Amino acid sequence: AALAIKPAVPYEATPLPLADVRLTGGPLKHAQDLDAEYLLKLEPDRMLYYLRVRAGLEPKAKSGYGGWDGGGRQLTGHIAGHYLSAISYMYAATGDSRFKDRVDTVVNELREIQDKQGDGYIGGLMGSAGPSGGGAGRGDQKLVDGKALFQKLSQGTIRSGGFDLNGMWSPWYVQHKIFAGLRDAYRIAGNRTSLEVEKKLASWVDGILANLTDDQLQRMLATEFGGMNEVLADLYADTGDKRWLALSDKFEHKAIVNPLAEKNDILNGKHGNTLVPKLLGELMRYVYTGNELDGEAARFFFEEVAFHHSFATGGHGRNEYFGHADVLNPMIEGRTAESCNVYNMLKMSREMFGIDPDIRYADFHERALFNHILASINPETGQTSYMVPVGQGVMQEYQTMLGAGESFTCCVGTGMESHALHGYGVFYESGNELWVNLFAPCAADWKSKGVTLQMDTSFPEGDAATLKVTVDSPKEFTLRIRRPYWAADGFELKVNGEAMGNLPKPDSYVEIKRTWKTGDTVALALPKTLWKATLPDNPDKAALMWGPLVLAGDMSSMNSTPRGRGRSGARGGPPPNYPIFVSDEKSVDKWLLPVAGAPGTFKASSRSPTGGPNTDVTFIPFFKMHDKRYGIYWDIMTNADWDKRAGQLAAEQAKQQKLTAATVGYAQPGEMQMERDFNYQAGEESQPVRTQDRGGRRAATWFSFDLPVDTKHPMTLVVTYRSDEQARRQFEVQVDGKKVGEQMINRPGPQEQANFFDVEYAIPAEAVKDKPKVTVRFQAEKGSEVGRVFGIRMIRADAEK
Repeated sequence: AALAIKPAVPYEATPLPLADVRLTGGPLKHAQDLDAEYLLKLEPDRMLYYLRVRAGLEPKAKSGYGGWDGGGRQLTGHIAGHYLSAISYMYAATGDSRFKDRVDTVVNELREIQDKQGDGYIGGLMGSAGPSGGGAGRGDQKLVDGKALFQKLSQGTIRSGGFDLNGMWSPWYVQHKIFAGLRDAYRIAGNRTSLEVEKKLASWVDGILANLTDDQLQRMLATEFGGMNEVLADLYADTGDKRWLALSDKFEHKAIVNPLAEKNDILNGKHGNTLVPKLLGELMRYVYTGNELDGEAARFFFEEVAFHHSFATGGHGRNEYFGHADVLNPMIEGRTAESCNVYNMLKMSREMFGIDPDIRYADFHERALFNHILASINPETGQTSYMVPVGQGVMQEYQTMLGAGESFTCCVGTGMESHALHGYGVFYESGNELWVNLFAPCAADWKSKGVTLQMDTSFPEGDAATLKVTVDSPKEFTLRIRRPYWAADGFELKVNGEAMGNLPKPDSYVEIKRTWKTGDTVALALPKTLWKATLPDNPDKAALMWGPLVLAGDMSSMNSTPRGRGRSGARGGPPPNYPIFVSDEKSVDKWLLPVAGAPGTFKASSRSPTGGPNTDVTFIPFFKMHDKRYGIYWDIMTNADWDKRAGQLAAEQAKQQKLTAATVGYAQPGEMQMERDFNYQAGEESQPVRTQDRGGRRAATWFSFDLPVDTKHPMTLVVTYRSDEQARRQFEVQVDGKKVGEQMINRPGPQEQANFFDVEYAIPAEAVKDKPKVTVRFQAEKGSEVGRVFGIRMIRADAEK
């Protein structure tokens, strides 16, 4: 749909509409097909079950879906919005009328639900009536309809934390997904009813926030709110009604936006996917209004994340949080690179290129798409991944997709959308020019010029691409074809078989201006070389690259490598026998050698830091590595460096190996997914903390985690604390209600060095007898609080240390 306003910031280039680009082959098309099949398996009536129940309507299905979208869960209702966006995109990407039929059905259902609610509201959230320390719907707290808790918000009641607002888990985040689905149904699938439903929903939001002061709004925004600023700005652009722009203003989080606009990188310790949609919203506000503060914040944020916080795959963050800029060495292990973040960064990259056609944005688009996003979907099952880790001996976190267990997570929702968007951003148009940014088998209809193009390519594994032009009559226009940064020696471009001379340097555009006729062709040679993508803070650790493709090393045969959902070792560190590559050759292709008869497959001989025999490691493009343990970042050193470090590494790895063997369970407080995994519960005023890139948690009264035990061995609890508390903390450590220790942490003197330290607590045998797990509780003593806890480990006390 056309915008109702003229953007204040003109686009220099715009992507060809998704409906005008058809993928015709290759792995992107395969991922799209898997996603389309999955979307058609899902039942809209089950997705809308709880939305109908909350409105007082009879459900049309026997039950709703489970997982994060289940009844009384943290994000009930979010998946319907994701799904509506996804089927709108898939209709455009394929032209399959089944998706359009579903769009119309879901929108009509949402209108009926809204009409029944009577005030514009659409929602399925439940929340806790009292203070919540662990998110809505946890423990034995009384659950109430989220609509009532929104009414409390409208009256000025604001209990806000990182994810909890008045007992609801990220409620504006959920509303954002519903808004986005309605917007996409209107803009992409042409459903005009959805715009009317969206306006009524926005009116309800306006009513909720009407009487809140700016200070109250800013306190509210401390809770994750997705891209509410984006969808309301989009609604302004779609209607021309400035009421919605003013409402978008109420979702401008000044504590984040203002420092970023001043080019201050404040990202360390902040939740990744809380920020990316927020700054995408600022970017769209800038486009529509020209407000430079919004624009400066969005530009600086994108460039910091893309070029100073991202891994070689295009993903970023550990345990969902940012670290320091250009300090990635401590970040690569454990649960890294959440898929939602990359989905939203790609949305930003397309917008950034449109505003300013800088090739760096296209570079990032290619890197994140062909590595993280393409790797995030299992090519056999169609399952998508929450985390796509970049560490050592890791596995992907594939999700259950149809309602059981931890299904319908945020990353399942964005995965529905991501794999319908692969054709968007391949081509951009501007007047008489067409940019060719990506290489994928596809057909494009450049309607404004009466031109169609057919791209045939063996990329990403092959090294050639051909563009064939069809025109209704000879036309003069300019093709701007991207010469990637990785296409150096051997890059060639031929027009109708004739080689083009004076080619520009890598990472620039080849401009071909001519009068084109039907049958004209442009043929490209795109040779890929092997190279190292080193960490900015550790030149001896690197990902191995083949052109733009990250190579993953197969570690599935290394039996001692720990298993786990994206986690590497018991502390989130590398497994003890992780291979090291030693060579005095500076060129990677001298020691990483192609495997005969297996294109795209390489092999290298590695050394073991524990003194074992040399091992051959096989590498393939990361997007093809599935259902196996793998490695992305590797220690690569010279023989001299190896001699110096071998003894030290062996000792460190041996210590880590013993600790891993002794550990029965390890919980990391302050990290959202691990807190769910270990049944985190809390009293009032429990807050996540972060110090030196380590997550933790503090509490005014108490919090607890459930940890497994091994009844065949005596157990010891090891807890990690920090010595620099702001005041004396005194609290008990309990196991299933029995005190096993009393801890006191004093405030350090001005000259004392702050540090992390471990305390061991022996657990009586009767406390664990005949139990698979126990509850470890930290209980503040009267007049004090629980100090910050940065790790909780259950170990076998009789294991070798």
